Amino acid sequence: MDQSRSIYLLLEVNGGENAPALPVNLGLVIDSSDSMRIRLVSDVQLAQLARKGQAREVLVDGIPAWRIESLPGELLKQFPCRMDYAVEGLKIVGEYLRPTDRFSLVAFATQSVTVIRSSSGSERGRLLQIPQELEFLKLGDGTQMADGLALAFDELQCSTERVYANRMIVLTDGYTRNVNDCYAWAKKARSAGLTLSTMGIGNEFNEELLIPLADITGGNAYYIETPEQIPQAFRKELGAAVGVRYRNMEIKIKFPLGVGIRHAYRVFPELGIFDSGPDMGSNYSLFLGNYDPGTPAGLLLELTIPNWKAGNYRLAQTVLAWDEPHDSAGRMLQRQDIVIQMSSQATAQLNQRVMNIVEKATAFQSGAQAIESAQTGDPNATVRLRQAATRLLDMGETDLANVLNRQADTLEKSGSLDSDATKKLRYETRRLTQKVS
Repeated sequence: MDQSRSIYLLLEVNGGENAPALPVNLGLVIDSSDSMRIRLVSDVQLAQLARKGQAREVLVDGIPAWRIESLPGELLKQFPCRMDYAVEGLKIVGEYLRPTDRFSLVAFATQSVTVIRSSSGSERGRLLQIPQELEFLKLGDGTQMADGLALAFDELQCSTERVYANRMIVLTDGYTRNVNDCYAWAKKARSAGLTLSTMGIGNEFNEELLIPLADITGGNAYYIETPEQIPQAFRKELGAAVGVRYRNMEIKIKFPLGVGIRHAYRVFPELGIFDSGPDMGSNYSLFLGNYDPGTPAGLLLELTIPNWKAGNYRLAQTVLAWDEPHDSAGRMLQRQDIVIQMSSQATAQLNQRVMNIVEKATAFQSGAQAIESAQTGDPNATVRLRQAATRLLDMGETDLANVLNRQADTLEKSGSLDSDATKKLRYETRRLTQKVS
């Protein structure tokens, strides 16, 4: 046709299983605000305590809660809090740390404090003492996550050896002030080759912040509905951390004149919007971060191309680059040209695997746009939600489609969305591509 057109390009990185695992330089950043210490009590238990005058309603971080007091220590143990489960997660960290690794721990609320300075993995036993150290910390009832990120960043910079795969894990249950400062630290982390993974607990955290923080640095984003899931999330994240074989991996890509990126998605290990960075004269640097062969990386690019006539064309020149850990100035490079064939007749077969991924990425984008339209008061938001649900239903994602349809019903009746369901949708749709073989 006498016009430009769109094509999809799937870039995948896999292999490297035989390379030695890199030691980890791990920074743990734990929310220690008062809301993390709210006792978890069943309705029946709460009613009993209230009748005895041992529970009263208060506001913690702006969240209505019941404060349990005047109970013997042994009885209090029957009512764990989120911090108790976070401590269990920290103990699991100790199970994964190796003597060659390093780790540090920062706690934050209104104020931030370094609980464990950068230490050798051989000192992982210190994590077993964390319950006593965190119990007496009084850092306020607010949430200033950016200050915690700043302290953790400083600790991670204590070791400048290139051999380490730098990683930060942030766990929080609330909204934070100074959101822009958090983004700034994530960008600094990316520039320093530091992966940032986020864990949000419950239903009062800001997923619109935690998900992008992870995506900017090539990290993972976890939605922890109940505190009991915290240890499981730590095991998954630590397994990924100790599996890293290559650090600071990126794909440098150069397009010929007239070719540009319209949309970019990260499709493996999870689905999300990908920041392709600035267009530097048809040159892009696509940052993947640290690479674990157990979870191959993949990007889907929607490109615009000119009205090329029939024939073969070099669509792009690509270079896969990563740090050589034992060379202070070394970067390893692997080059590959991408050549396509333009035909005057529609004779080629679609690549079904690529189109399956395209379908899932489009459904992800459609759902995200529908939610955004509802939150901004778009009068067509209900229709958009139902259209996104239909797309998911056609893909066989019945559960997610039902959640979107219920959101449309809720929006029609109340004029707003169910925030818990919105959180679940944002995180669950990121896993759509994990079912692609």
